[in-house]
Formats: sequence, C-alpha cells, structure tokens
Amino acid sequence: MKWKKISVEIPNDFDEEIISDVLMKVGAQGTEIIDNDDSSVHLNYGEIYDAKAQLPFVTVNAYFDEDNFSQKIVTDLTEEINNLNNFGFDVSNVAVKTSDLDDADWENNWKQYYHPIHISRYLTVVPQWVNYEAQDKETTIIMDPGKSFGTGTHPTTFTCMQALELILGDAKSMYDVGTGSGILSIQARKLGVKDITAFDLDPEAVEAAKLNLQLNDDCKDIEVFKNSLLDGVDGKVDVIVANILADIILQFVPDIQKHLNPNGFVILSGIINEKEQQITDAMEKQGFGVIEVFHLKGWSTLICKQQKDIEAQNGAILR
Repeated sequence: MKWKKISVEIPNDFDEEIISDVLMKVGAQGTEIIDNDDSSVHLNYGEIYDAKAQLPFVTVNAYFDEDNFSQKIVTDLTEEINNLNNFGFDVSNVAVKTSDLDDADWENNWKQYYHPIHISRYLTVVPQWVNYEAQDKETTIIMDPGKSFGTGTHPTTFTCMQALELILGDAKSMYDVGTGSGILSIQARKLGVKDITAFDLDPEAVEAAKLNLQLNDDCKDIEVFKNSLLDGVDGKVDVIVANILADIILQFVPDIQKHLNPNGFVILSGIINEKEQQITDAMEKQGFGVIEVFHLKGWSTLICKQQKDIEAQNGAILR
C-alpha cells in the first residue's frame, strides 16, 4: 500500500499538540512528533507526545493511505493552521509539506525509534518486537504500540502508571474506563489486581486492548467491552482509573461514587493543567478529595478518594 505523509514543520517553542489536534481534525488517525535531527520519535495510533529538544524546529507528521487521501485534506489543514492566528498563535513560521511512503517505509519509519520505556525502577513497557532482558524484580509489559492510545510515552499514560504503582496496594478489583491500548489494565494485573474490567467506546481501541492483553500471558482473561464510560455497568471496585479527556471526565464524575468500594481510589488523567481545578471542584461536589497530583508536560493526573475515607485515614495515600 502507498501512503501520503503530511509534515508540518513548527518552531520548537510552538505547542506541537495544537498542530496534532488540527491534523486529527482533518482526518489523521494519529501523529508522530520528530525533533529536527530525526533522533527522537514516538508514534502511536492517536497518541501525541515527544519531549521538546533544544532545537529550532520540530516536525509533526500524519499518514493517510492513498485511497483516502485528497488534496482537500492539505487545503483544509492549511486553512485550519491559518485560523490559529485568530487565537493569538503566530503561524508565520509553520510550513506544510507532503511526501509519498510505501508499506516498508511506513513500518520501519516508526519501529526503529520505539524503545522500552522505564516507568519506574521496577516497571518497563517493551514493544513486542524488542528482545528485552528484564532485570531482577523488574516487571515488563509487552505492547504493540501502533494500535491505540496508551503506551507509556504520553505524559498522561506515564503519570497514570506511576499513580497506579503508588496506590494499588491490596486492591482486588478495578474498572479501566477508556482503556485505549489496555496498558493500565495490564499493569494492574501484573501488580496483583485479580478482578479487572476494561471499557472503551472506540471499537478499534477495544480490539487493540484485546490484542495487547493476549501479548501478556497473565492478562489474557481480562475482559474488554465496548461501552460509553460506565453506562449500564453494575458493581463496585477498589480502583477506578480513567485516562480520558477532561470534558468527558466531567460527564463521568457523577457516576463514580456508586461504583467505588469504601476506601477506594480514583485516578483521573487526560486533564490539561488549565482544567485541573475544574475537575477538582467537580469531584469535591461529589464528596471526593484530591490527595495527590502529578504534573508532566502540561498535563495533570489526580489521585482521589472519598472525603470521609481521607478523614478516617488522616490523609494517608496508601491503603
């Protein structure tokens, strides 16, 4: 298959996530962000993240199969970028380019750059094609990183995983809302949680999560369902984790308490820093308090508990 590659070159101080959002708006299924020395790439289906190097330009790429590509995509993209002027963004140094790519180039273009990701001293995410030798007491999560959001590289996934490692303790059950790649369910199982159910509204994410669960022998029995948040779900669990957009979290907040066991934890992520207080306020209205916040690259991840449990434990985090 032939692919069309659209590259948007931006100054290093321009927020690449804005360009990624614009590319997604015109039909891209995912983006890739590359420093201009081509030395650092993270590619995921729908995932956006790469550390800003101290270089003058960064390139944001998107790929379209030839059958679904038209020049109108480039025209619409250029128009959307120019419209950013209306919101105070200087796009005078933003350039759009197109090029051709075949299947072999497509595969090698991202696999060669994707490496094991160390979430903590004892937890590492490993692409399925990498022969990685785990160190003593190290837990590995095997992933196909090209299928859906969530491989540990994006700040929201990274901090969610750190939060889970902090709070799981003796938790026995978890709901993974908006599971994406299934990485958080895999991590929870490997850290001892037996009863895990994952949900995602996107059928492609459901299939991606099922694939990744099968790559990890101890996770094959975790069930993944196509579902909108926890609509129609019965039961309570010890942990609820949701790495989704802030606006969707706000819809989800009123349902959390009825699905959480006493002394349970809630981890919320996918929240840009500017919306952190809005989520915090919404949780407080439902009787929750935020006991820990992780900040990384403009994103917030919140660890929450019911206020009555916080008071009973005198603010302690661990169960």
